[in-house]
Amino acid sequence: MTDYKRAKWAQWADHVRSLDDPAKNYDKPEALDDLVVIDVSSRSMAGCYCSSLLAELGAETIRIEPPGGDIVRTYSPQGIQQKGTGFAYLQEGRNKFHVTLDLETEEGREIFRQLAGNADVIVETFPAGKMDAWGIGYDALSKANPRLIFTSISFLGQFGPDSGRGQYDYDNVSQARSGIQYGTGEVLPEGKTADEMPWAVPTKAGPWIAWSVSGTFAALGILAALHHREETGEGQAIDVSTPEAYQRLHDYALHWYADQGVVQERFSNLDTALWLYGFFPTKDGGVFLGGLRLEMWKAFVDILGKWDEWEADSWTTLAPFMKKDWQLKYQAMINPLTSRFTSEELTRKSIEYARSGRLAPITPVVAEIVSPWKTMHDENWGDRGIFTPVQDPFFGSVVCAQAQWKATETPPRTKWVCRPAGHDNDFIYLRYLGYGPVRLAELKEKGVI
Repeated sequence: MTDYKRAKWAQWADHVRSLDDPAKNYDKPEALDDLVVIDVSSRSMAGCYCSSLLAELGAETIRIEPPGGDIVRTYSPQGIQQKGTGFAYLQEGRNKFHVTLDLETEEGREIFRQLAGNADVIVETFPAGKMDAWGIGYDALSKANPRLIFTSISFLGQFGPDSGRGQYDYDNVSQARSGIQYGTGEVLPEGKTADEMPWAVPTKAGPWIAWSVSGTFAALGILAALHHREETGEGQAIDVSTPEAYQRLHDYALHWYADQGVVQERFSNLDTALWLYGFFPTKDGGVFLGGLRLEMWKAFVDILGKWDEWEADSWTTLAPFMKKDWQLKYQAMINPLTSRFTSEELTRKSIEYARSGRLAPITPVVAEIVSPWKTMHDENWGDRGIFTPVQDPFFGSVVCAQAQWKATETPPRTKWVCRPAGHDNDFIYLRYLGYGPVRLAELKEKGVI
């Protein structure tokens, strides 16, 4: 019997797993375990997302909420809550110590000043100028703690003609202000009205996408500031505007306008920079189809049996297919054809074509649009540990997305999911300020914590 020899890619996968398997994270050090981060964000998941990234890397992260908890704890589908906490906050409360403190009171602000004196990083999401008006902004706190990195995530930024509005940052408002949402959603065909096609309107992108982007950029800015501080000993202020951060994802649309004066209009699931590139219906749902090269588009036409009818052999460039009217024409022709097959059947056709088709090994990309259920039961993600349940001491077994990157030496990790509002008052206030039970009871009686 011939010995079975594993493929080289499988040997490589085994080697990499031995280095960065998430199951072995707890044997390794944490990159930011010497940092103290205070997250005093309010009404915004951007700040929570930012501090989650730091907390996953080991930073001791103290989440400050008003007595009773921040409103973000209520964000949850259909208002469902687990022990007073919504599903959205279960995801972003990870690895954080939770204390309560009323910054509307002078005594609360004085306590915050003392905590800030022990901090390396502060993350806040109040409207521009709010923290300064309270006397706990960057200028005031950096005098006592010049190494402090003070990170503000806001709707309109800390300066600019609109920054003084005092408006809180809301994800969908930031999506709208970014300019990106203008080009999303179903196309309104010529001659049709919004009354006839009320669904043909700009469409929001995913849950908290703008907040997630600004929170990510804020975390990146913090890491850069930490490196600068290591070299110079200086702290600094970081100013992130959520629509501005989200605009970074606008990609070529900004250049198209700046160079050609063209405003990208709504274009449904298609893309004027690529073809074949979009989502198409199938018998059991839908697939993403990607061509990217003329030969791949021709291969897909061949798979559909339209090579001769559509005269694919005569096509010499993709340029005409980049035009909106061409794409809409061909989309209307493709939709009924892909609807005859299941997603699996189309995928299999692409694989078979790569083996024996007219243009083999060239073939289009076909990817099923999977449901959340199928994603969470996908063997690949299960093997990589992204949905491994966290055994949380308060909430029990909770499935939440684990850290989104692996690392061989200082991997991120989820140690616990969340804590109730004020759960760590005793521990944190005693550790940093020396407050015992009597002092805490007094502050609680006053409503300060």
